[in-house]
Amino acid sequence: YDELDGFLDENNSFNFFKLFGIVLDQWVKPYLGAVKTVLSILIEQFLWCPIVFGLFEIPVSTLLNGGDLPSVRKEVDSKLGSLLISNAKIWTFANLAIYGVVPVDYRPIISNIVDLGWQSIVSSVAADCGKVDDDIC
Repeated sequence: YDELDGFLDENNSFNFFKLFGIVLDQWVKPYLGAVKTVLSILIEQFLWCPIVFGLFEIPVSTLLNGGDLPSVRKEVDSKLGSLLISNAKIWTFANLAIYGVVPVDYRPIISNIVDLGWQSIVSSVAADCGKVDDDIC
């Protein structure tokens, strides 16, 4: 019972805050780097990428390829899902490898190599956005 005395407050009642602090200190702190990496990837995949792709990449590509303003929503609806899935397939594993394995000095170059491949996917999606006539090159 001596171990439980550390969780008791001055009224001899159980203090959950002390227990929570010990759990955080013993179980979460050693994995804080991994938790930060996973949270960063989740924020990128589910918050940042849909905003960038849905409000910039696809609409601008549609308009630059000759599409009209009403066709932007149709293009976003048809292309956003597949672009997000492709993004998750490439960048989830790349980010885990870059931030988990690659030394800090080499992260920018490895990230740029992955981004070169990713931009080829984005450019192929952008080339198909808002096509008015398929016969025109």
